[in-house]
Amino acid sequence: MTAAAGAVLTVITGAAVAVAGSGSHTPSSAVQATPAPTPTASLASPQAAKTSGPVVVGDAKALLERFADDLRNAPADPARARFEYLSLRIWDSFAAPPAPSSDTAAAPVRRTQLWTSGRGSTRAVELDESHGCQLLRDETGTEPGPFDGPVPSDPDAVRRHILHEPQPPGTFVDVFGQIAEFSSQRFVPVATRQGVLRMLARQPGINVQPQATDRAGRIGIAVTWTYQPPMPFTVAKTLIFDPRTGQLLASHSQAHRRPDATTPPDPTDHYEIYLLILTSTYTPDVHTPAVGCAG
Repeated sequence: MTAAAGAVLTVITGAAVAVAGSGSHTPSSAVQATPAPTPTASLASPQAAKTSGPVVVGDAKALLERFADDLRNAPADPARARFEYLSLRIWDSFAAPPAPSSDTAAAPVRRTQLWTSGRGSTRAVELDESHGCQLLRDETGTEPGPFDGPVPSDPDAVRRHILHEPQPPGTFVDVFGQIAEFSSQRFVPVATRQGVLRMLARQPGINVQPQATDRAGRIGIAVTWTYQPPMPFTVAKTLIFDPRTGQLLASHSQAHRRPDATTPPDPTDHYEIYLLILTSTYTPDVHTPAVGCAG
């Protein structure tokens, strides 16, 4: 896997470990944590991922199961080409809690274009949209990525593939982070998307919002999970899925210092990462589409 592709993985799933500021080498896919007792409104409905309608808690499992049953093909599902292509936009900020009037869209914005064969052949391009679409890196590689190979559809097999199970006993796995990582590295076929949703339906402590708007203005179904790692903050993660195809549209992760925290405040007590998956499809080569920030 190229360094650029690896940087995307680190940003999406490694933040909960990075903000600890302890130099820990715990894998990004697994952190010790306990579910948060009650998600706060600000975490469950993050800025720039606006929701409407009732939050579904008790019926979340049934709603996700029905959602999985009713999925339709995405435009790229019947197609096949040599490379899978994904275009991502990422905002990330690691800083002290911002003022209430702060505009989170002012955070640095990066565009990533990724071509992968699913068998170790990749090209990853990273651009800085905050400074006029400046090229940061353009790298190719042949090393297999963490999700290369055939993708499964059975929920148990999907879980093993995405979460790299089995994990050591007592490990609390970042399910939402790993789903975002997987979906931003591979084109996920419809049967696998069904497996992802059914896997999520088994996840305790989730909330489902039937209508949510991502930062690209797309309407989707939001699933939120809030938990407390062994550090003085509460983490909320939201995944927004296309209501017809089940493709992941956006992932929003944020952490805030807990009011009951007794340790001294630290700048790493807050972080926010927002990922948009703008395109997920197939392409014949690693030069199609052209490099750039359009769209």
